[in-house]
Amino acid sequence: MATLGQLVANSLWFAFDALDHQKTGVVPKSQLKVLTQNVGVLLKVDRHVENCIAEYLSSKQLNFEQYLYFLTHEVLAEVDDGSTPYGELKKHHDTLEHTFWLLGRATLLQRHFPVFSEDAVFKLFRIFCLLADRSPARKSLLQVTLNIVEVREVTRHLITNLGREWDIRDFNQLATSISCFTFPVFLTFLEGRYAQDTESPALERGVSEVYKNFVEQVLKLGKVYQRVWWAPLWVKREIELRPWALVAPSHKLKVRSAALAKVVGRAQVYLTPSATVHNIPDEPGARLCRFSLCLESNKLVQLAATDHRNKSEWLRALDAAIHHSRETLPYQAIMSAARKNEHAEEEARETAERIRRDSQADIIENTQAELMAEKVARAQAEAAARQEAAARQEEEKRVLELQTMRLQLETLLEEETQAKRDEEIVRNLQARVLSEEWERREELERLQAEQKKMLEEETKKRQAFELQQEEKDSQLREAEKRLRKLESERLRLDHELRSAREKIIMSERGKELLEARMKVKERTPPVRTYSLRPIRKERGTAPARSSSFNAHAARLFKFRSKNEDTNDNGSGNSNGTVESN
Repeated sequence: MATLGQLVANSLWFAFDALDHQKTGVVPKSQLKVLTQNVGVLLKVDRHVENCIAEYLSSKQLNFEQYLYFLTHEVLAEVDDGSTPYGELKKHHDTLEHTFWLLGRATLLQRHFPVFSEDAVFKLFRIFCLLADRSPARKSLLQVTLNIVEVREVTRHLITNLGREWDIRDFNQLATSISCFTFPVFLTFLEGRYAQDTESPALERGVSEVYKNFVEQVLKLGKVYQRVWWAPLWVKREIELRPWALVAPSHKLKVRSAALAKVVGRAQVYLTPSATVHNIPDEPGARLCRFSLCLESNKLVQLAATDHRNKSEWLRALDAAIHHSRETLPYQAIMSAARKNEHAEEEARETAERIRRDSQADIIENTQAELMAEKVARAQAEAAARQEAAARQEEEKRVLELQTMRLQLETLLEEETQAKRDEEIVRNLQARVLSEEWERREELERLQAEQKKMLEEETKKRQAFELQQEEKDSQLREAEKRLRKLESERLRLDHELRSAREKIIMSERGKELLEARMKVKERTPPVRTYSLRPIRKERGTAPARSSSFNAHAARLFKFRSKNEDTNDNGSGNSNGTVESN
């Protein structure tokens, strides 16, 4: 099951390598954040996926595998759940690879004596990324390389589309000397060997045809006749067959009128695994080379090829397209995996055959060597036989000694066997004790876990109590603060109250003073006395007195009034005047 991340992994590697200026295999998250944001915008992801990269892992930089995993599961998973058919992912695949090409083309276009145009290099880049594999290079760094089988396949298609004859021997002679085909090596190989002395338009057309075959997944391209659904009329159309659809790329139908063009049919017919293709035998009086395509909706599309060869090719291509219509991988990627497996099996067979041939040569050489060795051995055996006869007697003596020694060894073996049995018994007992100790340890660990859980609960309770205590302390401090504020307010109000009382007392005393003066005036007879002092009106207006002076005078006057009252009751003034001190 393929994902969109696996499809764009190779092209993403080139963009990642372009951001890795020091070639250390890692890129800062700040640069990857911008790239992630662009990918999210291209895929029309609603959330800000670039913010997730800061929380991904704890390092400030990521290697390619880490970033690919993040991009696959955090960004590309928004449009691909791993089971989406490639026909629905084709648009996203093209958009992302074009973006990654824009990031890495500055280094990919740098080469001596360029032959291909930038557009042709981009198409070869797409082909390379589709068929290439990632493998570790020096210093545990990744490298994207193309298998020699895929290089041969792409080169064969390019040479065929250029109108040349394909020479497999020449290719093998050149390609086998190259250890690995990276994209610069692949581009240089094509330009240096097969693109020289070729006109630019021919190169552009050849690369475009290869691009259609591998990247655009065009299984078959040609002109066929399609029957109009409402009349026995056949219209010639140019049709492209892809694994997921039957497409009319030009959208221009050669019909007699515009009204007829509208009823011929859709420019794109989608294929599903339930669709079927049927061969229609030729009949007299009917169009030759007919075949029909029955879609999932039971709609029948009747087609006719230009000749029987094209008919066979169309039938075979339609079967392949229907079979791979819901695949999650591109059709050419599946074919590439099959070619690689076939190449690996072929290499394994060649290796086995080479080993077999080498083994046969070794057998012949070994046989000759054995014959010579046999002759030498026979001469040596005759000499040895004579020596053996003399040594046989000594050997018999040694046999007796060995038999005696064998008996001793058997005895020792029995003793050793018994010792091993005893040791096995002891080992079993130790194992039993160890198992009991292990069970006791598990019980202690369980008790420890329970105690730890209880300790955590007590810690949580203590923390909750501390939070309540802090809250109560804050409430107490707030109450004290309000109490101080109320106390200061009370003192201010007490001060104002005292001031108000003093004012009331002063007003009361002034009132009493006025009443006393009124009483004095009422008691004094209206007798005009002549005095040398001028009256108050003649003296002029008296200066204003301060409040403290009037209060003091009022106290004095009140005191004198009491005396005057005493004098009135006793021996008052005969003239009825009031004397002042």
